[in-house]
Parts: sequence; C-alpha cells; structure tokens
Amino acid sequence: MAVRSARESVYPALKVYRSSWAGFFAVGFFSIFVNLGTLASPLYMQQIFDRVMQSGHIETLVFLTMIVIFFLAVIAVLDAIRGSILASIAKWWDETVHADLLHAVIQTARSTGRSHSHAMNDLATIRQFVGSSSVLPFFDGPWVPFFVGAIILIHPALGFVAIAAGVLLVIIAGINDTVTRRRMAGAAAARVRAQQTIDIATQHAESVYCMGMLPGVLARYRNDNELVANSTFSVASFSAKTAAVTKFIRFTAQISVLGLGAYFATLGEITPGGMIAASIIMGRALAPAEQAIGAWRGIVGAMQSHRRLRDIFLAAPLHFEKTQQPNPSGRLQLKGVNLLVSGQERPLLRNITIDIKPATLNAIVGHSGSGKSTLCKLLIGAMDPSSGSVRLDGVAMGNWDPQQLGRNIGYLSQSVELLHGTVKENIARMGEPDDEKVVAAARLAGCHDMINGLPNGYETMIGPGGLRLSGGQAQRVGLARAIYNLPKLIILDEPNSNLDSEGEASLQECLVLLREKGCTVIIVSHRPSALSKVDLIITLADGAIQKTQTGEEFMKHAIRPVSDILQKLGKIQPAKAKGASPATDTQGGQ
Repeated sequence: MAVRSARESVYPALKVYRSSWAGFFAVGFFSIFVNLGTLASPLYMQQIFDRVMQSGHIETLVFLTMIVIFFLAVIAVLDAIRGSILASIAKWWDETVHADLLHAVIQTARSTGRSHSHAMNDLATIRQFVGSSSVLPFFDGPWVPFFVGAIILIHPALGFVAIAAGVLLVIIAGINDTVTRRRMAGAAAARVRAQQTIDIATQHAESVYCMGMLPGVLARYRNDNELVANSTFSVASFSAKTAAVTKFIRFTAQISVLGLGAYFATLGEITPGGMIAASIIMGRALAPAEQAIGAWRGIVGAMQSHRRLRDIFLAAPLHFEKTQQPNPSGRLQLKGVNLLVSGQERPLLRNITIDIKPATLNAIVGHSGSGKSTLCKLLIGAMDPSSGSVRLDGVAMGNWDPQQLGRNIGYLSQSVELLHGTVKENIARMGEPDDEKVVAAARLAGCHDMINGLPNGYETMIGPGGLRLSGGQAQRVGLARAIYNLPKLIILDEPNSNLDSEGEASLQECLVLLREKGCTVIIVSHRPSALSKVDLIITLADGAIQKTQTGEEFMKHAIRPVSDILQKLGKIQPAKAKGASPATDTQGGQ
C-alpha cells in the first residue's frame, strides 16, 4: 500500500479510476430509473389487452397512451444523461491521464530504453470504450434478476424459461471471452511492431529505398500486419457467430414465452396481457447479455489496454518534487561509475572516475562501441548508473529538480530530432521563446544566416510535417537548441558529423566562446581538428577510461604517426642534429 500511495502521489492518473466513483454512481443512479422505466411498455400492453380491449373505453386508451409516452420521454432523457456522464468521464480520464502517461513513458524509456509508443493508443482505446454504450451492460446487467423475478410473478413456468435462456447466454459469454482473449493475445504486440516498422522506414526512407531494403521492410510489415489481420478476422468471425446464436436464443426464448403464455392463457392461469408483458420483459432481461457479447471484443481490448497502462505506471521510476538547488557552476564529478544493462554480460561502463572543472572544454574519444554516447547519457542524467555516482556541483543527478536541471544542461545527440514547430520554438526548447536569446544562440551556433535564408526565417515550420532540413542544417539548429540560454553543462555528441569545413570552423569558434562564457563543454568527436583547443581529453576503451591527457599531448600523439609515415615515404627529411656534417652521396662518388 505504501508503494501504491507513493506512486499515486507521483502519478495522479493512478487515482483517476477510484476518483471516478461519483460519476459512475450517477450513471448507476440514473440506470435505476431507466430500467424501471422499461416496465412501462409491458405494463401498457397488459392494460391494453386486459382492460381496454375488454371494456372498449377509448378514454382509458388515450390516458394510458399519454402516460406511457411521458415515461418513455423521461427514459430517453435519463438515458441521454447517463451517456453524457460516461462521455464526460472518458474526457476527464484522457485530460487527467495523458500528461502523467507521457511522463511515465519518457521515464521508462530513459531508465530501461524500452519504447511504449502504443501507450497513447491504449489511452484512446479506453477513452472510446468508457465514452460509448459498450459500458452500459455493466449497469443494466444487475437488473436481469429483477426482470426474471417479474416474469416469475406472471407465471413460474415462464420464469424457468427466462432462467434457462439466461444461463445459456452466460455460458456463451464465457466461451466468447475465452476465445476472444486467446485469439487477441499476440495481436497487440504485432500491431505495435508493424507500426514501429512503418515509422522507422518512413524516417529513413532514403536508405530504405536506395539500398533496396523496401521488399524486406514490406515483408516484415506484411508478416506482422497479417498476424493482426488474421487475429482480427478470427475474433470478428467468431463474434458474429456468437451474436447470431445469442439472437437465436433470445428470439426462441421470447417465442417460447409467448407459446407457453398462450397455453396458460387458454387454461385461465394468466391473462393475454400477462402473456404479452412476459414476452416484452423477457427481451429486456436478455438485452444486456446480448449487448455485452456483441461488444466483447471492445471490452477485452479496453481491459488489455488498461493492463498495459497500469504496468507502465507501476514500472516507471518514482520521481518526487525536489528541492531547488543553487544554480550550478558546471563542475562534473563521476566516481566509480558502472553501468550494466539487463540481458548483457559485460557492463557498458566500468569504474569511470572523472573530475571535470567548471568553464573548461573537454573531449571524449575512443573507438566505436567504447561507450562514449552511453557516458554522455549518464552525464546529462538521462540514465542512472548501476553503481557509483554522477554529481553536478556535488549534487547527485537524481537529486536535482528535473526542470532546474534541464535549464542548466544542453545536449546534442548523434541523431538530431527536431519537433514539430517553428525554428524559434525548437531553439527555445518548445517553451516560450525569448527572441533575443534565440537569436543569440543561433549566432553562436553559426546558423543565424542559414535560418534567415529559410522561407519564413525563424517562423519556418520544421520537424514532422514541416520543412525538411538537411543533416547539416538540422545539426546546427540542434546545436543552437543545446546552447540556448547558455546552460552551465553542455554535452555535444559528434556535433561536427554533418558539418562542412565552414561549419566546423564555426563550431570551433562556438566552443571557445562557450568556455569563455563560463560553460563546461564536453564533446565527442573522431576528428582531431575538433580537439585542438580542448583542455582535457578522455580516451575510452571497452567501457573504461584508458587514459586522460591535455589537448596538446593528444595532438602530439595524433600528429606524430603521420610525420613518421611521411618520413618513410620520403616526403619530408628527418630533423638534423646540431653540428652534423652533410651526408655524402656514396652512390654519386662511385
């Protein structure tokens, strides 16, 4: 209970279902009058057959008809009210849950690396179910014994027919539930895989097309989509058969009640009006079961979606409100950091210990797969170490308030993803843009002129659905976003991978200016030219620090092998020692 209450304090969405009891109570309250009101029609028919047709009083017929129409109008209003309440509950759930859900999805992806792209679709499934008439059988179903009791009061034998029909429908509902769950078991996962395949193929359309990957992508998508289609067809086909059997049972039960009622009416045990009333009540008693069976696929889908959302909330790391720390100076300390990912035997990072001073320019180098990008994610607090500590100004990354930490960190990943919005909004990190700071960041990143060359300048829409930027353009805008408002800690993972010589020169100038402005900058790069002015270079190998050295030391070691090669090729002469006499040409002396 303590864990649940703690999670509910972090994710208020977990309390939504229990907080909705008032709305569901109102639906149940109106359902009382809706179900009682349905007796108006059978009572009307009983009075018509037993009184009006016997007496021939037209006034009684008119009076009864007006009363029944009034009750039917009231029932229609109440039914509309409870439908509106359910729609309001669904809307409230969506508005309350979606922010917490997005936060939980991001937190889960950050800590485990698993993507839950289906989460918002699951929320939409629940919203559509709760706001539809598919949920009403749960409120009308408890009234089935009441209607069966009313039939028993008319005649016990007719009540036995109603009970038998109800038992048959319950058995069919159980079979339908078992078959539907089994046949839909793998469909949800296959649907997610198919959507992910399309998303990735769309994002990398050029590679997919030019390298002939389209047939393979289509085959993979077709396999997953075929599984979804087959499961959907199987469930729909079985549901159609079940619905047909359900209708047959209901019609047979009503005919049986009419036949038996006519028999008992001839014996004088019931009136003709009672016979008609029992048949109408029978149809009303079996209606919730028939509606539930018809909507069972939606019910199962909503239950599965609810279960997946609950698991996301329970698996997401807990994050409480944190104390606002003094703004950092940019000192970064790692002590004994290890990172082990489940499913892998070797740790990605091993015993990383670094002390990076404020207002310095630092670099992380190493071969591919050495752990550079993973270390960057630890440095910005996007991942938590398995052991050891990562501290910014002596405060563990997990103890910083996320919003305060975000304002003081700039990050440029290898794959620059720009969100749907204007260039200005992207640079301002999708917050309220400060034009002066946006332009300053763009100038510092060397992309101010490039942005003004776009169709609408800083107001140009980019990202999904907007203007498509080149790799270098997107990287420069991403760099401007990373340095917006001059955060104290800036991590740049391969910031020059898509830049030309002019862009790289602009990057070098930007890095030096950032250091002069008091920012701690850490870059990952394979190009020696990007490392010429750094203060400290950290070399990683197999997830561990191989060595640390100054920029000058690194450049000497990087240039020396080239000099040796040129000497061997005879392109340059080795340096001569002082006082050495010129070498004689032995061959020429022969």
